[in-house]
Formats: sequence, structure tokens, C-alpha cells
Amino acid sequence: MESDSDRSASASNSSFEVEDFSPPPSPDAGDNSAAQGPEPYQFEPMAQAPTEAGATAAEADDALQGRMGAVSEWCACGHCSSLSPAENICCRETPKVWHRCQQVGVSTCITQHPGFELVSLNPYVLQAAYAYERQIFGETQETMVNSSYRHLAYRNFVRWCWGYLGQHIRVVLPSCAVTVIREHFPEDGPYTGFLPPLDFYE
Repeated sequence: MESDSDRSASASNSSFEVEDFSPPPSPDAGDNSAAQGPEPYQFEPMAQAPTEAGATAAEADDALQGRMGAVSEWCACGHCSSLSPAENICCRETPKVWHRCQQVGVSTCITQHPGFELVSLNPYVLQAAYAYERQIFGETQETMVNSSYRHLAYRNFVRWCWGYLGQHIRVVLPSCAVTVIREHFPEDGPYTGFLPPLDFYE
């Protein structure tokens, strides 16, 4: 019978061939051995220089302030009114809204679309939308007053033109659509206007 010391001695005397799984050397590796492997950040966007970023923000502010001039300077449909710099957008500047117009051959304004009145101004449609939201989100505190109708009209208009956007994603509605909705469901005091989404990730 073979002892443990005999087994270990015979195992050390036999040769084992170990297979090498390392990658083959690169033909252009030469002296640059540190450059092997993946290159990190290869597909990351290039950062803008601070002056460029500041200049684009200033240009955007100037463009918004230019929207506070005469409505005829930025409105192409003839139905817009001046709201706020961020909200002064015509329906012809908004691709999703203008596409909705072109589907039925409306060449003037989204407010002239036959579906606009049904989707955004019809109180029976808005009550049905309210029932749907109540089913999903639960009962709300306020009753169906003009502010509720306006909120539902804005949401229905967004769903009609953009579809479902997702949570915390907001779009600026054309001034003409907002104006007609506000005229249909007026408020006694000032209107809130467009509020950008809160950044929940900071």
C-alpha cells in the first residue's frame, strides 16, 4: 500500500501541462504595454467649455425674451396670445401638434382642428377623463370647477398630440391652445402657467 508521502512525491515528479488563456500579444503593442485593454470613456460626449455653455444659456434667455415682443413676430397661426416667455410658442412650431393638424388638412391652427373641441373643450369628455383619473389615482379634494376642467383639458391635449409621456415629463403647450382653453374655462384670479418638472433625482 502506498503512503501519502509516496503519492505526493510521485505527483511532484510527473509533469502537468498548464494551458495559457492570456490574450495573444497585439501586433502593434511594441513598447506600449499600458495601452492594452478597453479604453474607458471612449463613447462619452465631450464636455463643453464653460464659455460655450454660458453663451448657449444666454442665447436661450435672449430668444425667450424676444418672445415677449409683438405676438405677430413669433405666432404663425394668428390665434396665439402673449403668456410668458417660456409659453409663447405657436402650434406651427411644435412638430407633434402641427402633425396632428396636417393629418386632417388643417392649415391654420390646432384650435381649428375638428378634434380640438372634442378633446379639450367638451365637458362630457373631460368628465370621462376625470372618472378615468379618479379610478387610477383615487379621489381628489376638489370638485369639477374650471381649474379642474383646464387641468384635464391640458392633459387630454397632451395625450392627443404626444401620447403618454411618463411621470415627471412635461411639454409646453402652444399658446393658441392654452388661450382657447383658458377662455372656455376662465379663472377669477391669475393663472399658474407652465411649471417645469421638479428634479426628483438631485
